[in-house]
Amino acid sequence: MNRNGWINFNISWKRGWSFILTLCLLLSLFWPWAGESAAGAAADTSYKSVGYYTDWATYDQNYQVEHIDASKLTHLNYAFADICWNGIHGNPSNAPDNPNKQTWPCKNSGVPTQKGTVPNGAIVLGDPWADVNNSDGVPLEWELCEKGQCGNFYKLKQLKAAHPHLKILLSVGGWSWSNRFSDTAADPSARQNFANSAVTIIRTYGFDGIDIDWEYPVEGGLSGNNSRPADKQNFTSLLQETRNKLNAAGTADGRAYLLTIATRANSSYLNTTEITQVANLVDWMNIMTYDFHGDWEKRTNNNAPLYSDPRDPDNNSGFNVDYAIHAYKQAGVPSGKIVLGLALYGRGWKNCAPGPGQDGLYQSCTPDFNGNYIPRGTWDTFETGATGMFDYGDLKANYMNKNGYARYWNDAAKVPYLFQASTGTYISYDDLDSTSYKTAYMKSQGLGGAMLWDLSLDCRTSPKYQCVGESLLGRVASDLGIVPSGSDLLPPTTPSNLSASSITSVSTKLSWSASQDNVGVSGYDVYNGTVLIGTANGTTYTVSGLLPDTTYTFSVRAKDAAGNVSPSSSSVAVQTLPASSDTSPPTAPKTLTSSSVTDTSVTLAWSGATDNVGIAAYELYNGSALAATVTDTTYTLIGLAPNTSYSFQVKARDAVGNASPLSKKLTVKTLAQNDTQAPTPPANVTAAAHTDTTITLSWSASADNVGVTGYVVTVNGAAAAVTSGTGTSYTLTGLAPSTNYTIAVAARDGAGNQSAGSPAITVTTDPVPVGGAWAPNKAYAVGNEVTYSGVTYVCNIAHTSLVGWEPPAVPALWKKK
Repeated sequence: MNRNGWINFNISWKRGWSFILTLCLLLSLFWPWAGESAAGAAADTSYKSVGYYTDWATYDQNYQVEHIDASKLTHLNYAFADICWNGIHGNPSNAPDNPNKQTWPCKNSGVPTQKGTVPNGAIVLGDPWADVNNSDGVPLEWELCEKGQCGNFYKLKQLKAAHPHLKILLSVGGWSWSNRFSDTAADPSARQNFANSAVTIIRTYGFDGIDIDWEYPVEGGLSGNNSRPADKQNFTSLLQETRNKLNAAGTADGRAYLLTIATRANSSYLNTTEITQVANLVDWMNIMTYDFHGDWEKRTNNNAPLYSDPRDPDNNSGFNVDYAIHAYKQAGVPSGKIVLGLALYGRGWKNCAPGPGQDGLYQSCTPDFNGNYIPRGTWDTFETGATGMFDYGDLKANYMNKNGYARYWNDAAKVPYLFQASTGTYISYDDLDSTSYKTAYMKSQGLGGAMLWDLSLDCRTSPKYQCVGESLLGRVASDLGIVPSGSDLLPPTTPSNLSASSITSVSTKLSWSASQDNVGVSGYDVYNGTVLIGTANGTTYTVSGLLPDTTYTFSVRAKDAAGNVSPSSSSVAVQTLPASSDTSPPTAPKTLTSSSVTDTSVTLAWSGATDNVGIAAYELYNGSALAATVTDTTYTLIGLAPNTSYSFQVKARDAVGNASPLSKKLTVKTLAQNDTQAPTPPANVTAAAHTDTTITLSWSASADNVGVTGYVVTVNGAAAAVTSGTGTSYTLTGLAPSTNYTIAVAARDGAGNQSAGSPAITVTTDPVPVGGAWAPNKAYAVGNEVTYSGVTYVCNIAHTSLVGWEPPAVPALWKKK
């Protein structure tokens, strides 16, 4: 049940640079924040919305503290801090499953709590540069950043000031950094050091509590982690020591400090911990009810099913939310102290069989020629490999019923999934519908609320995708009635002057006068009678898909960002025109194309049809025969004859039956039956051009008995790209400067046959250009010169630049010439 190992690998080099930079930083940081209910008491009866923010989101993901929608949270867990042991922190294990083997010194002059010798078991900051030293977005002098008064902790203070209801906890450990919990818990002195440092960190940086994320006592974490059978009892002792210190500090400070834990959604966790004693010591438990299935399996399944599914081959394993929650309750954990974890990401597999449902569910997946059956996820790169992890925001923006992915719903498990038939790619995830099932479950079981891992993965604008619409966090807050104290409770005024125009047989345009609100109207909900039919950002909305010669009654309500809704406007009645009044046909579909051609099937896709009132359906013709009527713009024809040419066309129809002209013909030849003949290898592979980070390749086309469908480009023996079509060029990007790359190309046909690779060529990328203006995401070598704001700087340490590492901001990397 990994929660941060998969992404720590991607940012391990950044952690290294962060610590190099902070070696030259100094002094202290302090701010007071408010506390919560009595520590160790029964959980609050109101629902909690607990979101995790990860320090690595500061980097490539560009999800900053100021982007957090704190109005929808009750608690924020900042991840992760680490444990010091023998003067270092990090996980040095050489075990193959360790995603980040780097270590750093605990002593750090730029961190207020780590300026001196740090004892075994003490909590240390995970990424000091991001946490307290980064000046980006912080309106303070650089000297104050050197004293540890900047970074995300400064921004958390500002977030807290804007949202006084919010409680912020520092989370310790996680998947990669749970290696020293066993040693710390086993040693009475180290336990005391841990508890004392928890109090010091809370007081120094202003947190409201500590969240312990030990993955896991006794068994189940990374294979190289230290563990022992006595972890079961020692974990209780560690929590007791920490609880005692927090209570004493709270009494002295006139407040109550929180202690929470993240726990495993597996009944074995109940056997390797003294769970009832643990429940008495913590304010609540964030149960990681996800990662029930993933890339460690070669068969598709659900990442976070709410209930069991009789069709699931693993149905008797107990790998579902309901089983886990009942196991905790039966073990004696109070319902109100159980906070149910929600995953804001999906897990994927590729090369999977479609199965009897043609949807890829519970199907085996075949490794490709590199032995890989996991697709590259949202943040995966060629260098880091594939994890199959997809942000919810990415899935909503680019995958849900898009780009060949069809959305399906598992009604037994109450979760959605996606399947792309052409590649056999299956992705299990949670969406708004499944989230609402889970929030309803929280209420029915009397649980304490929801935990979300992690906020950066939700619907938002990121460097990789632009997601718009309701977020999963927003759905949780809405379903659980999260209303922070002091939040906006005033609804907008009622919309007025609702009218209808541009009435046709199947549509009409509605208009109204704007509402007013104390903080601003966020949109308008449009109703047909009592049924919500759409939402508008402005003061107009076009209703389509109506029936001819029918009377409808429309009304509008305004809403604001806090979810307050105005009274309904006066209604307006609309009589649509008779069907005979609409005689304008749609335009003909364009760009009819084919893909996934086999010996007996072909997938067709098209676009470009438009209509005055909207397209209702498409008719697909095989020659002069009607082959199918569909509402989508893709369709797979099956049962075709092998090695045969077919001529396809498409026409569009609108809601009243008007038909467009036929599209242009597309001739497709099916593959020969049982085609096992591979294409010839590509010839004349050359590097047409190259820069410091790119290589442009070209080659002569391969031949095949039925036709080449694409090419596979390998770099240093591993597949780097798979092209589609018959194009004979490709540009590799994201390469390292002054580096040798061995490149070959192979051809593929529609039956999956692959040629032998071409003769390999070796290409050396150019060195980083010397001179010019400083730019982010560039590799700079020692001695390189750049200009910034008219000043010339010389590189001190080789590195790849990032936003926030401009030469004046990082004197450890750059010096003025």
